[in-house]
Amino acid sequence: MELDLLVRGGRVVDPEMAIDDQLDVGVRLGRIQALGTNLADRVTNRSAMQIVDATGALVLPGLIDIHAHVYTGVCPLTVQADEVASRSGVTTIVSAGDAGANTIEGFRDLVVNRSRTRVLAFLHISTVGLAPFPVGEAIQPALLDPVAADRAIGRFPDMIVGLKVRQGGPTVTGTNELEPLRRAASVGQQHQLPVMVHITESDAPLADLLALLSRGDIVTHCFTGSANGLIDEGRIAEAAMAARQRGVLFDVGHGAGSFDFEVAEAAARMAFWPDTISTDLHSISAEKAKSLPSVMSKMLAVGMPFEEVIAAVTARAAAAIGRGGQLGSLTVGAVADIAVLELKNSPVEFTDTFGHRRTADRQFAVRHTIRAGAVWGAPAHPGVGTSVLAE
Repeated sequence: MELDLLVRGGRVVDPEMAIDDQLDVGVRLGRIQALGTNLADRVTNRSAMQIVDATGALVLPGLIDIHAHVYTGVCPLTVQADEVASRSGVTTIVSAGDAGANTIEGFRDLVVNRSRTRVLAFLHISTVGLAPFPVGEAIQPALLDPVAADRAIGRFPDMIVGLKVRQGGPTVTGTNELEPLRRAASVGQQHQLPVMVHITESDAPLADLLALLSRGDIVTHCFTGSANGLIDEGRIAEAAMAARQRGVLFDVGHGAGSFDFEVAEAAARMAFWPDTISTDLHSISAEKAKSLPSVMSKMLAVGMPFEEVIAAVTARAAAAIGRGGQLGSLTVGAVADIAVLELKNSPVEFTDTFGHRRTADRQFAVRHTIRAGAVWGAPAHPGVGTSVLAE
């Protein structure tokens, strides 16, 4: 067979296909061509094939960050999608409410169409999205327009994977209380799309908020230490347990003020692991969240099993945004989005967004990000995992 790229000698972990084995990954024309051992022996065009030596590393499906902010030039708190993704093993970023119905076309033209990263979107129920931040985008009821959201979803079904609501208290929603979530939920149900709801600093009781969510809807910032969070007297609140039982998903959404080790550890004691791990990266949170592998490392530090961590940024993340079977897997024929990471055994200290510190003895580090079969970006650690062109 002919290959353009061979990722050789790594530990392939693919939760979607239940694979955890030492395998090579062969890529041809931007798609996975083969998985197996000693693939180089079967290649007929070795002089034209690029080789990535993944010895001692993890070879994963390209990571999916389902909560980040990348509408640069329009929203005040963002990061550049390609700059972040290329150095973090991330190949798909989902913008969490940056754009609303009135600004989604600009988002497509300015960000989606110009990014090498695959960029998708949760459409904000507010027609202006997060452009007014820090002024509340959901204070004016007229901006909470289900009809406009319906039209936007109809125009951009390949890009919009759900709806976003920021239930962040009176500074965000004014006197509208849970009305933004109600309207978003109605649109989501109409289109069978999930609603992602921000719960940090919400003034609504958690039980009331969760009662509006259905199977597949997503609670982001699930380990926030703010009031009305998931923990009640040191345990996961009954309302949160009931929501999970009926299929509501829970997402980390680290951010600048929404990840508390004490909350995550209380959840860990009950094996209440997040369904997905995300960064909530933007210009302020980047210093604390750093990258998706960094947040994955924090979840390892609180005891989340390795296999659960990987699934939360690959197969389960893909399923949460309605892309299961398309993204988050190395299945033959899929787009060759690949993350080559190391799980380094070395002492490290982590800090959450509330000032709590924890030490750990392992963390993820990035060797390569491979997007659609092309090795992308400089290694995060110079001199480690440099790809070479076969002679």
